[in-house]
Amino acid sequence: MAAARKKRRKRRARGGIGQRIAVGLATVVLVMCAASITFGLFVKQVGDDGRARELRVSVRNGTGAKGIAAQAEAALERLGVRVLDVGNADRFDYDESILVARKRGADVERLGERIGCRQVIAQFDDSALEDASLILGSDYRRLRLEWRDEKDLAE
Repeated sequence: MAAARKKRRKRRARGGIGQRIAVGLATVVLVMCAASITFGLFVKQVGDDGRARELRVSVRNGTGAKGIAAQAEAALERLGVRVLDVGNADRFDYDESILVARKRGADVERLGERIGCRQVIAQFDDSALEDASLILGSDYRRLRLEWRDEKDLAE
């Protein structure tokens, strides 16, 4: 009988199940807050004004088809992406479009998902001005960007 009382007292001293649940929930909340702060500091890029800044992308035509880089520029800007530079790729035989992350990997991956780019690769470069480079391949029409027909371009 005395042993059972000691056991009950010992349990009460350690705290009941409610107290354990409260401590567990508080721990989870603290970990989530720390993760949120870390994400905000290290993943999100901010401008000089302290606000999150848009992704900065360069667009390269890797197909040789006339005017598609400019169309991609306009479509990306409508999505809230800042296009820093538009031009030709190093060659014109890209089969697939490629989104190359230079900085902000997670944000670039989300952009890739949003526009339907299957090839998102990381080639991080701290000296790069842009966060990513989009190289348009012969599959460029699969990207979820607004493409005009070639006859519309002539107008």
